[in-house]
Amino acid sequence: MYIFQRSLYNLSLSIFEKARLDLMQRKCDLDVPENQYILRMMVRSPETNGFVIPDELAWISPTLANICQFHDMVFHDRPYVYVTVRSGEVKSVTDDEWHVDGFSMRVPHKPEQNYIWSDCYPTEVLDQRFVIPEDFDPFKHNIHTYFQDNADPSKIKSLKERHLCIIDPYVVHRRPQVPVGTKRAFVRISFVPIEIEDDTCTPNLLLKKKIYNRIDIRKSLVPYINTKETV
Repeated sequence: MYIFQRSLYNLSLSIFEKARLDLMQRKCDLDVPENQYILRMMVRSPETNGFVIPDELAWISPTLANICQFHDMVFHDRPYVYVTVRSGEVKSVTDDEWHVDGFSMRVPHKPEQNYIWSDCYPTEVLDQRFVIPEDFDPFKHNIHTYFQDNADPSKIKSLKERHLCIIDPYVVHRRPQVPVGTKRAFVRISFVPIEIEDDTCTPNLLLKKKIYNRIDIRKSLVPYINTKETV
């Protein structure tokens, strides 16, 4: 099942078994500012009547407009748009582990689509289907740990640097390990069907600030243990 096909269905663990890697990549030259760190800043919602772009993201406006024209025509029904930028010396310590973006089953919804880009050390993806065990509970078990424990190194593929690529919550990916002191620019534009209720998101000062006070369930998740194979 390719990315457009699975965009029509609500998120489901069973689709990991059917999902095919569908790497649509397009050359794109972005002039990303140095030392900019923005995490999931909202730039569009059903209430904004279009994009609301603060000065620090003015550089991405033309690219954002082009992506939006394509995305809204193809995928539909993703009214929330968020921008993430990590530019400068690589200091994050978990994004080089296998994971997916946007896989939350708190409320039923269709998958988001993420347009990702990096200027060097491009993202690695797994061309691998995963059969999630029947007793896997997404409200109890950490699905990222499951991917990390079951990843097949022979299935790793690397995206192209300075290319936009569309991924969704069924694409298992990671940042490659980089030497200490490496400078890298990474951009992610997320088209999401529901609001991301997370106080760690960077606020857009042009929008009214919201306080969600939600507990991050990911902090309480535990690794999955296959009890059927234990004695």
